[in-house]
Amino acid sequence: MKNKSKKIIKTLLLSATVALFHGTAKAEAKKSLSLDLDLGLPNGGATPEVSKGQQPIVKNVYKILRNGDAKLIAGHRSHSSHRSSRGGHYSHSSSSSHRSHNSHRSSGGGSHYSSSSYGGGSRSSVYSAPTKTAGDYSLGDRTLSTGIHGSDVDQLVPYLVRYYYLKEGVVSKKSGHYVYDSNVVNAVKHFQKDAGLAQDGKLDSKVLTKLKAWSSSQTTIPLGFRDLSAAAETSGYDVDELIQLLKNAGFPPNPAKLKKSGSHYVFTEDILTALKAFQAYHGIRPNGELNATTLAKLKNYKK
Repeated sequence: MKNKSKKIIKTLLLSATVALFHGTAKAEAKKSLSLDLDLGLPNGGATPEVSKGQQPIVKNVYKILRNGDAKLIAGHRSHSSHRSSRGGHYSHSSSSSHRSHNSHRSSGGGSHYSSSSYGGGSRSSVYSAPTKTAGDYSLGDRTLSTGIHGSDVDQLVPYLVRYYYLKEGVVSKKSGHYVYDSNVVNAVKHFQKDAGLAQDGKLDSKVLTKLKAWSSSQTTIPLGFRDLSAAAETSGYDVDELIQLLKNAGFPPNPAKLKKSGSHYVFTEDILTALKAFQAYHGIRPNGELNATTLAKLKNYKK
């Protein structure tokens, strides 16, 4: 009975509002009370407009004024995004059109911001990290391994040269930057061995920390890697090795004239004289230089 009564009331209300609309409208009051009714008429007034997705839906809406007059508003649009939890329709309360706005802002370095706003609200910005180029890296930004090139490799090479793990001019380049090639890998492995680290040839933060605190006196410099100078009083593992090889070949420097700097011997004039005597004896020009011929004779000498 209750449902039947509701149906009768709805029918009466529908008839009354339609009749009011077709009648002559009176002058509108200065202040009016507006009530939006979605009568659900299938084809009355404006034709309902239904489309897919987010497209607007037009329905018949009547405005009932305070004095009892009715006015048909056929141009009302509702957004499919405005829904009630009960499935009902909410009309857009603003007379101004509903807009969405997307803004994109970029800053130097390629960073990207995007924001979206709907009506008066906005969504949180999204930040995309800039893509680094080879020239953007500083030493320590990433782990270095075979094939990598960039400004961080440029910064690494001088360390390896300074500590006698690498010779200048032997490292290849790509796009103006040094490449972490086989020469660099071998130099890093040599350093890792001296520093008591795993010899994988890669430079990570742990290896870099050790390298920055290194001293050339700790480097096991192989004989022939660098030029030895009595004037500069060069010292190191290579000088120690040379003295031992000269002893083995029967041309030992005068022990009384040997000099040390820390734990290593210094290349003195007495050692230079012993080296020249060895060269002369073996038919090599006695210039005191550790050329390939002299080194081969010293390292392969047999009594």
